[in-house]
Amino acid sequence: MRILYVAKHFFGNPDLVKLSAELAKRNYDINIATSFGSFKRPRPEEDINIFEIGSLITIHKVGYKLSFPFSKIYKAVKGLGVDVIHALSDYSTNTALAAFVSKTLNVPFVYTIQGVSTRLGFRVVDTAMELYDWTIERLIARTARKVILLSKRLMSRARKLDIEEINMEVIPSGIDSDVFNPERPEVKKNAALLRDKLDIGDNIVVGYVGRLIPSKGLTYLLSAVKQIQFKHPNVVLLVVGDGPQRTELEVMAKDAKIRAIFAGWQAETPPFYALMDTFVLPSFFEGLPNVVLEAMAMRKPVVATNVGGNADLVVNGENGFLVPVRDDGQIAFALNKLIENTDMRRRMGQVNRQMVEKIFSWDAVVPRVEKLYHSLSGAG
Repeated sequence: MRILYVAKHFFGNPDLVKLSAELAKRNYDINIATSFGSFKRPRPEEDINIFEIGSLITIHKVGYKLSFPFSKIYKAVKGLGVDVIHALSDYSTNTALAAFVSKTLNVPFVYTIQGVSTRLGFRVVDTAMELYDWTIERLIARTARKVILLSKRLMSRARKLDIEEINMEVIPSGIDSDVFNPERPEVKKNAALLRDKLDIGDNIVVGYVGRLIPSKGLTYLLSAVKQIQFKHPNVVLLVVGDGPQRTELEVMAKDAKIRAIFAGWQAETPPFYALMDTFVLPSFFEGLPNVVLEAMAMRKPVVATNVGGNADLVVNGENGFLVPVRDDGQIAFALNKLIENTDMRRRMGQVNRQMVEKIFSWDAVVPRVEKLYHSLSGAG
C-alpha cells in the first residue's frame, strides 16, 4: 500500500516520523511531502521517499512557509499510484491542496487533528489562524473520509468543524517504550552521571520537559514550588527545554529563592526524566502531550492541568493528579501529597508504565492506523 503524508513540518513532528518508519518496516510504500525537510533525514533502512515543497513566501518571524504545490502533489499522487493521502492540521496550504487533490483524483483522504487551536501572540497571524480554522480547515476536515483525533477531548473541536461522529477515529500518539524505559542500562548510567553533575544528591526532583512559553503555565509551577519549599526544603525544580520565557522564569526562580535547574534543550531526555520523582505539566491547553506519555513510560506520576488530552492520560488519584488551569495552590497540594508518600509515587509510576505498554506503545498504535488505511483503500 502506498501512503502519501503531507505536513508542513514533517521532521518537527516526531510522532509522524516514527509512524512513517514503523509502517515502512511493515513494507508500506511511504512518501512524504513537506516544506521543511532538509535538516534531518531518516535512516537508509527506513526506505522513505521524501520530496520537499518549495515556498513562495517565508515569514521568518513565525517560521511559516507559504506554498501552492497543487501540481507537485497531483503528479505525486497520480504518478506513484497513492492509495491513501494522510495530512495533518498544521495551518498549511500543503494540507489544503492535498485535500483538493484527493477530491479531484478520488483518493481516500485522512486528516489528523493534533490538538486544540493555538495562538502565537502576533495579532495579525493569530487572526489569520482563526479565520483559517473556520473556513479552510472546515473544508479540509469535511473532505476527509476519516478524521483521526489524538484524544477523546478533541471530539468537541471536531464537531465545531462539522465533522460527523461516524467519520471520527480516536487513535492516540505512540511512544517508543524501549527508548523511554527507566530500566535501560544507558539511561541509568547517564542519570547517575547527571545527578552528580547537577549536584542533586538525594533531593526530591519535580520536573518539567517542554517549551518555555507562557501558555505552558510555568509561572504557576514556580509559584507552587515556592509554596511547598518551606515544608519541603529538599525539593529541586528541574526544567528541561528552552524558549523565549527562559530568562523571565530564571529571574522568577531566583527572586523566589527556589532551587531550580534550567537544563536547556536536550536531544536525549530519558536520563532527565529518570532523575524526576514527579512530572508536572501546567499548560493552559494541550492536544495529547508527548511529554506526559514520555514521563509515564519512564514510570513517573504526573500532575497535569485538566485540559485537552491530559484527562485521557491521567486518572485523578490513580496515576497522578489533574488540577485546574492557573491554580498554583492545587499544583502545590498535589505535589505535597506525592512528596510525602513514596509508595504512592511508586504505585502511580508503575500504573503509568503499564498503561503505556498496553495502549500507547507503537506496537499498540500502528495496527490501529493500518486497520483504518485498509478500511479506506478499497473505497476510492
